[in-house]
Amino acid sequence: MTKLASPRGAVRERVLQAALELFAEHGVSGTSLQMIADRVGVAKASVYYQFHTKEDIVLTLISPVFDDIARLVKIAEAVGSAEARRDVAISGLVELAVRNRNLTTVFFGDPAIDPLVRSHDEFSCAIDGFDTLLLGPDADDAKRVAMSVITAGIYGTAINPHLADLSDDVLHRLLLETAQRLVVALTKE
Repeated sequence: MTKLASPRGAVRERVLQAALELFAEHGVSGTSLQMIADRVGVAKASVYYQFHTKEDIVLTLISPVFDDIARLVKIAEAVGSAEARRDVAISGLVELAVRNRNLTTVFFGDPAIDPLVRSHDEFSCAIDGFDTLLLGPDADDAKRVAMSVITAGIYGTAINPHLADLSDDVLHRLLLETAQRLVVALTKE
């Protein structure tokens, strides 16, 4: 009896899931396509059939997040004041960090990610647009540091293993309340 091949989409999803698990264990640089193939239980050629490079896998995993950031930038740009745009950006960032907890855990702080993201114009533009929303038009060094603390805190809180017991709804609410208080406290002129 002939074994039916898995549909391409099913194998593709298994490759992405295995890659995500391995990136979490070994980092992007420490994960090879062969490791991914071994985890899925397929030949390396099967992984190549789905993705030409490991970078293609990473980009596939993070593209939806950057699509969301680009949409968030468009929405926030339609808001009146710089403070209101920043509030929309903070709220959106909390939403993204919580909704993508597993992905954030894997990629936040991975040194291979920033150069890869920055090498793609659409991702780089999304980041630059988002930074502009957070910082406003005339950001001094103190404001830049304050926003860095807030954004790193949002990501760090979303991936904190000591908070894994919190539901997404509870984490989202508490993180947003805290981030909003920090923005007010750290951005006073």
